[in-house]
Amino acid sequence: MSKKSVRCQICESTTKQFLDLGEHPPCNFLNEHELQQEILYPMVVHFCPVCSLVQLGKPVNQEALFLPHTGYHHIAALSSSFSKHLDVLASKTAKKFNLKPKDLVVEIGANDGALLEAFQKKNVRVLGVDPSDIAEIAANRGLPVLKKFFNEEIASEIVDTCGQARIMTALNVFAHLSSLHSVVRGIEKLLTADGVFVSENGYILDLIRDMQYDFIYQEHLRYYSLHALIYLFNMSGMDVFDVERIPEHGGSIRVFACKKGAYRISNSVTVLLKEEVRFGLNTFDTYMEFSKKVKDHRKSLRKMLEKIRAEGGTIAGLTFPARAETLLTYCGIGPKIISYVTEWSDIKIGKFTPGTHIKVVDQDILFGDKAPDYGLMLSWHIQEELIARFRKNGFKGKFIIPLPTPAIIS
Repeated sequence: MSKKSVRCQICESTTKQFLDLGEHPPCNFLNEHELQQEILYPMVVHFCPVCSLVQLGKPVNQEALFLPHTGYHHIAALSSSFSKHLDVLASKTAKKFNLKPKDLVVEIGANDGALLEAFQKKNVRVLGVDPSDIAEIAANRGLPVLKKFFNEEIASEIVDTCGQARIMTALNVFAHLSSLHSVVRGIEKLLTADGVFVSENGYILDLIRDMQYDFIYQEHLRYYSLHALIYLFNMSGMDVFDVERIPEHGGSIRVFACKKGAYRISNSVTVLLKEEVRFGLNTFDTYMEFSKKVKDHRKSLRKMLEKIRAEGGTIAGLTFPARAETLLTYCGIGPKIISYVTEWSDIKIGKFTPGTHIKVVDQDILFGDKAPDYGLMLSWHIQEELIARFRKNGFKGKFIIPLPTPAIIS
């Protein structure tokens, strides 16, 4: 592969390429007449030796990913475990920072409004900012939503109309934003003097350690370490003053940031920075070793699935999160191996998967006479929750867990 250097999206230093996953589309489900119109983009991953950011080399424009015509489909509260996670986050944040009724909470990437609704129950004012179709769900719940991309200009508009925010949140969207520095400057502008920005991002340490290369997809422009986030916030006059590691999405970090000097920096920050150094997150060799393991994994997963098919076994994909597009497309797993993908989301049923063009059907097929012999667990990062649900509903087949090491559960 041709290893081209690109500029870091945080510090503009020259990056180093370490992984080429081929060409991939955005994770938008397709109608049959759209299959030939699907656009593929290179998905090449780079490391910045200066600020330790991991990023895509050539990001897809966010207008092609999240605006209403794109068919963006992620719904935050669809998973019961994540819905509980949002309720707990709202309660802990309200208590930790002693929120009052006049305080404003602003969520960047409000999605279906589940987190805003949880905060609203704490008797504070709320506002969501989200340009996608899914934000209509929040609006239909009666929650105030600006259907725009958040940036410095939008922050000024909110200050003029609503005042400054005591709390701002961005859950699993901070990796999506293309105008990154404008967003951070907007956050700094919108926060009160004692305001706090709470973000949750997939954690690059967990991604590397647990072989979660499927979490790399077109909607995720960047993959953060704590080192990279501190570097980013410092550039806009902000401190990272606390951090927590959380299990969501296969391993994430919850980071608390504020205006410079507003809060004492917790020991948790120092502890995690040292752990990152011990693991080797600041060293290019770590990423090159990961790249080799990714290539080896592709061979082993294909070998397992092809053996099952050669012996006459049938395989269905079980649910289709965005990360499944990377796994299936990179590994070359299409309709010849997987008969169909099952879903319970009406947004996806009846369409075709991005990249591999596998038919999406209602999950009820798993519980009758035509059930497959095997279910490939594409949402493997929440396998315990899903296996219990599928067993309860009557699925008698075996489960294939694709990552971190391919395995079969009877």
